Amino acid sequence: MTYVGFLALFLVGPILLLTAVLEYRRRDQQFDAFFRVWRRAVVFHAAIALAYTTPWDNFLVARGVWTYDPARVIGWVIGWVPIEEYAFFVLQPLLVGMWGALLWKVPEGKWTLSSARSGRWRWTLGIAGLGLWIANLMIWRVWGSPWVYMGLILVWGLPPLILQLLFGGDLLWSRRGDLLRIWIPPALFLSAADALAIREGIWRISGDWSTGWKMLGLPVEEGVFFFLTSLLIANGSLLMVLPESRARLRRIQEMVRLSSADPGARKKERLS
Repeated sequence: MTYVGFLALFLVGPILLLTAVLEYRRRDQQFDAFFRVWRRAVVFHAAIALAYTTPWDNFLVARGVWTYDPARVIGWVIGWVPIEEYAFFVLQPLLVGMWGALLWKVPEGKWTLSSARSGRWRWTLGIAGLGLWIANLMIWRVWGSPWVYMGLILVWGLPPLILQLLFGGDLLWSRRGDLLRIWIPPALFLSAADALAIREGIWRISGDWSTGWKMLGLPVEEGVFFFLTSLLIANGSLLMVLPESRARLRRIQEMVRLSSADPGARKKERLS
């Protein structure tokens, strides 16, 4: 199997199928209104994934953390990475996002946690994420080479997760059922597809820079990667469509606007 064949079978095909189902569901006006917002969130995450992952993945290939079989790719390379890999950066958010849209149900009720408790929730989750990031660095320092790939995944992937938790960890917890349904199935599907690609020899994970731990034939680092990236996409998409989240963003924007205004403007705003 070539890398293009892999993309066609495990990403493009499911995306086209989900697109057809979603277009059918858009006949419902309420769903169509939601889908317009969700679609913008998915496109946004695809763009962010391409920009954020490109330098990181090029570093991995340049250092030999993972390699690809030249006979399984078209041969077009940007930096150190084949063009198919860049397509993967974009297609994964589309797949996870469209799966999330398919499962979406209008939330019942609103998240009513008090502002004080809401802030504690967010800071607790954010600090826990930061603690995990620091622990990863400590393990990396002690273990050395076998932790390089895992260390690089967590150093790269945890900061955006921490930001999501600091902004809306309480909101994500309030919709944890939706989050799990959006997150887990694509993560399992992509992990299984990745295991097949490794078995087919499309790409290889270096034994010098990885732990060697495997689960059902899948290197544990690859599983962590797909579960972490799918979680980032699911979190971000939910935070972009939840009314409570969008209201919170408007309040933050207003606070920033007022803090940057001159004292006279702030006084006038308070009086009004």
